[in-house]
Amino acid sequence: MRIAVNASPLLQDTPADTGNVASEMLFRLCNLHPETEFILIAEGPGAHPRPLPANARLVELKPYLNNSLGRYIWRRRQWPRALKKHKVDRLLCIDAILPVPDDMPAFLVLTRNAVVLDTATASQFIRRFSRISVFSEFMREQVNKRFGGLDNKIEFLPPGVSEAYMPLNWEEREEVKREYAAGMEYFIAVGSIHPDNNIIPLLKAFSLLKKRLRSSMKLVLTGRLTIDGEDIAEAMQTYKFRDDVVWLQKPDEPILARLTAGAYAVVFTGGADGLAVPVYAALRCQVPAVVIYAGAATEAGGDAALNAVAGDITDLSEKMGALYKDEMLRSRLLAHIPHIPSWDDAAVMLGRTITS
Repeated sequence: MRIAVNASPLLQDTPADTGNVASEMLFRLCNLHPETEFILIAEGPGAHPRPLPANARLVELKPYLNNSLGRYIWRRRQWPRALKKHKVDRLLCIDAILPVPDDMPAFLVLTRNAVVLDTATASQFIRRFSRISVFSEFMREQVNKRFGGLDNKIEFLPPGVSEAYMPLNWEEREEVKREYAAGMEYFIAVGSIHPDNNIIPLLKAFSLLKKRLRSSMKLVLTGRLTIDGEDIAEAMQTYKFRDDVVWLQKPDEPILARLTAGAYAVVFTGGADGLAVPVYAALRCQVPAVVIYAGAATEAGGDAALNAVAGDITDLSEKMGALYKDEMLRSRLLAHIPHIPSWDDAAVMLGRTITS
């Protein structure tokens, strides 16, 4: 069997910005189904940082034009021709709704961003997918809100976390704090520097916390700078507590895993995020969370997180402060952390879906 996969999400994966969800799923699918060939179709040149499995092949399909017309031609002309050229049996789309040939079984995986549902291509082709796999009830709701009659096609996949994430003992935590936070306790926020991740509200909440508690607490930001986030980066240069903010733009997975496990808590302020990977990673490391009540964050945190009202900086600051001041509260949250699996469970389920 030969399965085509859109490769752009795979090539754009990073631990801090996307959670490596596409990579984790695809690499495990390849290992679980060595008899299946996966054709990874990319819109341009690129290489994955990890060597591809033997049964995966990257194919470059460059758009004729580098503009909106070129992207339209790529979707409507080049993409279908590539599927035919490579004699594809099935199609797996990850975080993109692309044209589906009438006679081809097709499967869609939606991870974090519901914006892909708000396109003309989505309206035209989403009903051609045999299965739509999601990782949260929030994303299920986003699909059903936009397109009626699809709920029976939606499959829930259990969220997972890379095996790199694991709890640290006291000595290991102290070492991480010395290395990245001048030996101080710190909150960590994982995600791109982008307005959607509410970085400015987080910084304002951290300011209120610092003024109220007069603590030596640090804030560690991890994630790349986006074009839309340039104003945020500029504001950080004059931020009053900038000396207490540590920003790592491109941490690799081992570093991010250590930073997560060494944190006092993760603070997740992503808005309409359909898969709060940093929260699951923190819980796997036995680290509690403060999340804003939006997207799938509260699903991820459950009873092991404090929920702050979206858009309320004071409430976010108070929740962070309550966790910092009250060790008993932190212990109670830790007691509610459930088992967080690796990505294997989700890959097994998805593999059955796309190969049966």
